[in-house]
Amino acid sequence: MSDKTKRSPRLTDTIAEYLTTTIRDLAPGSKLPSENQLAKHFGVSRSAVREAISAVASLGLLEIRKGAGMFARSPLVGNFQLPGLDYSNLANTAKLLEIRTGLDAAAARIAAIRRTAEDLKFLQEMNAAASRPDLSINESVEADVAFHLAIVRATRNDYFVSIQTFLLEHLRAGIYFTRTLESYSQEMVEQVRSEHGAILQAIEERNPDLASRLAEQHVLNARSRMRSAFASQVVPDLS
Repeated sequence: MSDKTKRSPRLTDTIAEYLTTTIRDLAPGSKLPSENQLAKHFGVSRSAVREAISAVASLGLLEIRKGAGMFARSPLVGNFQLPGLDYSNLANTAKLLEIRTGLDAAAARIAAIRRTAEDLKFLQEMNAAASRPDLSINESVEADVAFHLAIVRATRNDYFVSIQTFLLEHLRAGIYFTRTLESYSQEMVEQVRSEHGAILQAIEERNPDLASRLAEQHVLNARSRMRSAFASQVVPDLS
């Protein structure tokens, strides 16, 4: 494998992150740099830029208007907010996991029905990235987020993608908390990898019922791992 091939995924991720950050700082409807401008700015081919644009567009963050360019897009969830959320608060993390229980189960079910060969390939790549043993906590969090977003993307439902995108920062905070906890135990790390692999296999086999059950159980297991490390009254049992 050439150095160029090795660098391409990272360049694509860099461009996607740049677009995502730029969009967050712009008002909805603001025009974004063109493909040519991005290619020149990052010193890459237009194909690499298109791949990054596709990834960001799949999250519902930008709109491509033929002949006009790309524009920042507002989430399709109105003015919904989560006020006063303190990410250092264990009880709040538990509440976020309750939300994920339903969202992840529904996304996995739909993904198992609608996923394409391209979606499956992307899911496999994201799962492989999240399973690497040499990741730092922050890298592990981003890899975990990317895997779960890949499942949502495979639903082929723009509204679902937009809702999950809106909740992304909140979900990332919760995942950071649980990943930090799990990093202290190799057994927990292996459990998470195994659970991700099982969800992926169910989606690959187009088994919506199993995919949904496994995705729900994955979140319940995360809560259980929290309960085993902290006071159980702070993290109520949902079983």
